Amino acid sequence: MAGSSDIRTNGFAALMITVFINALNDNFFRLVFIFLALRVYVADGNGTFYYSLIGFIFLLPFVLFSPYAGYVGDRFSKKAVIVGTRVAEAVVLMTAALMLTLHHMPGLFVALFLMGLQSTFFSPVKFGILPEIVREEELSRANGHMQLWTFLAIILGTALAGFIMEWARDALWIPATVIVLLSLVGLVSSLFVPHTRAGGDPAPFRLNAFADVAAAIGEIRRFRVLFLVVTGIAWFWALGTLYQLNVPMFAELQLQVGEMRTGIILTLLAVGIGVGSILAGHLAGGRIEMRHVPAGMLAAGVFSVLLFLAGDSYAATLVLSFLLGIGAGFFIVPISAYLQNESPARRRARFIAASNFLAFSAMLVAPVLFWILTGPLGAKPGHIFVISGLASVLVGVYTVHLAWRGSLEDDS
Repeated sequence: MAGSSDIRTNGFAALMITVFINALNDNFFRLVFIFLALRVYVADGNGTFYYSLIGFIFLLPFVLFSPYAGYVGDRFSKKAVIVGTRVAEAVVLMTAALMLTLHHMPGLFVALFLMGLQSTFFSPVKFGILPEIVREEELSRANGHMQLWTFLAIILGTALAGFIMEWARDALWIPATVIVLLSLVGLVSSLFVPHTRAGGDPAPFRLNAFADVAAAIGEIRRFRVLFLVVTGIAWFWALGTLYQLNVPMFAELQLQVGEMRTGIILTLLAVGIGVGSILAGHLAGGRIEMRHVPAGMLAAGVFSVLLFLAGDSYAATLVLSFLLGIGAGFFIVPISAYLQNESPARRRARFIAASNFLAFSAMLVAPVLFWILTGPLGAKPGHIFVISGLASVLVGVYTVHLAWRGSLEDDS
């Protein structure tokens, strides 16, 4: 049922606050754990296996449970699912806070998995509820607000984690208190999200929900450009996961700076992606400019290699991280727009869900690759920038080749 409200209501504001807090806590808690793992495992010479495991554990629920999360969101009231996941987040983060104060690393890994699990079930309903609470003509603006507040939360969570961890040092009750307070704010705000009826989707529950995903991927393969696009989206998110793991190690071992200045590097990378996304959208002038795709990836690849060549210069690292983000923004915007616009209308939701599954799967592979490179193969953080940068340049060259042949034109 179409919504009848606009975005200037208290209910919509409550949804935005809930979405903002969820993204903020996801990134804040994960970065706090990453910084702690650097101290416990990497700085003490215990290798990168457990450090790399952080990214893997958080992303695993998204791959394993996303199909079931979609079923729950379609079957039950989206407001009820939102409140239920906020209750779960509060309980999980209270547990995580206790584990932080006790310096109990195994308990933190369990809490991290559960944090990813509740986010898996929250993700589809936070978007799916929009058509039920706002008018159709307001949907584009509502989605814009959703993306804006999510992105701002990612930036703030990243910066805040670095600042608080450097300020708190061994007093881990301080970040523990922050995550608990934030989770309670998110729980309270979720109570004011507008009520929605249960969807009552008659589709039966399928234990093997991955069969639907596999079928959708098989359909996408018949659309050559769409398949290239969903592959490119998966590549983008895998790179992002790799950089989120590599930047703190690079800052700690090569630049030898603290958590706060490490957080600034990650923040500028995220801001660069935002600026690049805005510029790409503005320069496209209402069109889907696939020519931005190879340029963006080539730029990201070159700036990644330059991060290694910058040596120990913190200032150069800041500038290059920002420029790398801009290149990445130019890459992701047109291919995301292409997926949304060119997917067949009757299969658009299935195609986007399949693309999300591939993206999460690629993100799950990234920590494994990171551990293989930095563990058994002995690569340094600077080498990771070179390897990923050269791989990105190859991807950029391949997309130039496709564009030259006209292979990035519409499938129709």
